[in-house]
Amino acid sequence: MNADHTTASVPSVLGPIVDVCADLYRLGWAENHAGNLSYRLTDAELACFPPSDGTRGARFESPFPDLAGASFLVTAAGSPFRLLVKDPTRHTGVLTVSADGSAYTVVWGFEDGKRPTSELPAHLRGHQERGKVEPDNRVIMHCHPTNTVALTQVHELDEASMTRTLWASNSESILAIPRGIGLLPWMVCGTDHIGVESAAKLRDSSIVVWASHGVLVAGRSVQAAMGVVESVEKAAKTYLLTRGGERRPIADHQLRELAAAFGIDPPARFLP
Repeated sequence: MNADHTTASVPSVLGPIVDVCADLYRLGWAENHAGNLSYRLTDAELACFPPSDGTRGARFESPFPDLAGASFLVTAAGSPFRLLVKDPTRHTGVLTVSADGSAYTVVWGFEDGKRPTSELPAHLRGHQERGKVEPDNRVIMHCHPTNTVALTQVHELDEASMTRTLWASNSESILAIPRGIGLLPWMVCGTDHIGVESAAKLRDSSIVVWASHGVLVAGRSVQAAMGVVESVEKAAKTYLLTRGGERRPIADHQLRELAAAFGIDPPARFLP
């Protein structure tokens, strides 16, 4: 965190998370109280947080047995990202999943009656499923990148087609999302259903695009997750800026050259 933060007693692990949340707000990707983030803590990181009385918590509608005993730093429900930098102990918190995965206990933060994001089940399902294919994954992040959301309103809602559009818009795209995107049609947000569907998509891709809503992205760090969103957003913007005119996107054979040069093996459904 920057030197002007007034929370000197806050553990240093929180700094990069607060900074990324501030960037998301500044970029317009986490307007009002939109956006949420969860970070799986190591035992050493958890030990940096002063313990609480452990009296606050809740049960899950569905258990998370693969996350039993795991601890997460999570943003609070209804907390604008612009406020995290000023008061992280109120707008974030740490929770630990019970030994059977059926409940959680708040062990730090969420002051003044705050609680974890309403998207918590989607986050935990994302951690659970992404961890099966990428054991080092630590972050699940949700935000509303403007051009990516706009893309879903003018583009065919097909994973392969949209992935090809993004890959063909910028040479860096296939490097940032070599497994393409996951894509979901519009759904009511904050429900277990969208969490289940998103988690299934995260088995194949590090980012899931929610039509007319935003993205859910996984990463080994907050910077890695942020980098994926930035890359997808740039490609979406490039496509939208050139849409309707004479476009000269990156050709399929050029995408194959990029893949070969960087040792990427794109899924055949995206690049036959």
